[in-house]
Amino acid sequence: MRLANKVAIVTGAGSGIGRATALLFAHEGAQVVAGVHRAKDIPSLERDAAGLPGRVVGIEADVASDADAARLVRTAVERSGGLDILFNNAGIEVGGTVTEVSDDDWQRVLDVNLKGVFLACRHAVPELLKRGGGAIVNNSSINGLRGNTRLAAYCASKGGVVAITRAMALDYATHNIRVNCVCPASIETPLAQRHIASAPDPAERRRQITAKHPMGRIGTPEEVAYAVLFLASDEASFITGVALPIDGGRSIR
Repeated sequence: MRLANKVAIVTGAGSGIGRATALLFAHEGAQVVAGVHRAKDIPSLERDAAGLPGRVVGIEADVASDADAARLVRTAVERSGGLDILFNNAGIEVGGTVTEVSDDDWQRVLDVNLKGVFLACRHAVPELLKRGGGAIVNNSSINGLRGNTRLAAYCASKGGVVAITRAMALDYATHNIRVNCVCPASIETPLAQRHIASAPDPAERRRQITAKHPMGRIGTPEEVAYAVLFLASDEASFITGVALPIDGGRSIR
């Protein structure tokens, strides 16, 4: 019950890291508003949360929409009386170098991965201030720290997430709002699975990705969720502005 009596928003909660975090937050006692891109993912998410100490309410939302970001925050406040935690998790990936990525793909990646963080924070911060503070955790990527090949738009967006995390941490440090981000490497999510499946030789591609991690395996959504839980909890009360790699040692190789 590390989040007892806390109200949280988790975006991109339909699958992967977002889903694992929403359920973990509810397991720890939080009232969770889960932003889900596809409405069809809501019933199974809410069903898996049934019986947990907290609660998960799924809301269909596009994080790149200012109206949807406002609605997520408004729903949390109206249902539970306020807001304490925001986990900006929603993200997409489009491959390609700067000469290969189309204008539309570039813009969509930036809109979801970076503008989505900005919009959710813009609406959430006033509510956090009303509660006397709170915690924001953003999901960046190891690619936001060190880059990668043929992922120009994705790396740019995730590097921006690290930068806005640090800027917000400074802006709100004296207001008791802590802002941190996690930087996962390869995690066993639908996004990663689609990437592997699209390779000419999926088994060889999985082997190559796994070999990049000194621990010799790909991470799980739950392993990222526990790091997010720590940063969102009062146990991390003296931590702000951190970009935490969750990468099986990949960033030090």
